[in-house]
Amino acid sequence: MTSTSSTEGTDAATAVAEQIDGRRLFRVAGIGGIGAFVAWAVQPILVSIFSPLVPEGGPDFAYIESTPFNGVIEATVFTGIGVGLLFMVTAIGRLVVPSSTAARVGHTMGVVGASAWFLAAGHALGPYTSVGWWLGDAAPDQALQQALYQTLAIGMVSTLVIFAVGMSGWLILVGTAGRRARIVGWPLAIVAFAAAAITAGSFLLPFAPPWGSLASIAAGLVLGIAFLVKARRGR
Repeated sequence: MTSTSSTEGTDAATAVAEQIDGRRLFRVAGIGGIGAFVAWAVQPILVSIFSPLVPEGGPDFAYIESTPFNGVIEATVFTGIGVGLLFMVTAIGRLVVPSSTAARVGHTMGVVGASAWFLAAGHALGPYTSVGWWLGDAAPDQALQQALYQTLAIGMVSTLVIFAVGMSGWLILVGTAGRRARIVGWPLAIVAFAAAAITAGSFLLPFAPPWGSLASIAAGLVLGIAFLVKARRGR
């Protein structure tokens, strides 16, 4: 009798501990998703401040020299997005506890997609390093400078492709394995599927602007708010 009571008490304590841990993970995921969106929201402000300074034809070395802290600010913003997304992806990965190969692939794609923002941070900061400083001497012609910086911008967009592919896979994971694990319900699953379709679909049209990739950031905000609500109410 005593052994049975002890076992029941242990099981109850374990259930309470799992509930507390689940709430904590929901809270971490929520803060991460909202934090990533807030960090991204700074970017339009930076563009509105610095875009008027860009010469016709695109940035040249004179522009880079006149905005010495632009690279640091952008790198900080992009790093913030990546860190926020990694918190969300990692926390949800622990809640889902991927047991299938497909679920593990979806989680890994989320990690890769979130980490792509660190590559974007490197692209943003590169021209403002000591190596970037010598571009003015190596390519004194303004047209050549603008071509080189445009090439760097293409590299920046390439990191967004990595982000789009990775986060699309993770959003599909949230809508499938996440729903089965009762991490999300059908409404949030539909949000995840729609964001994945918009994110990936934006790169299927030739020469289309990559704005669709931002659907994943918006989905992070929606999911983040929902996760904070779940953390407050419990699973």
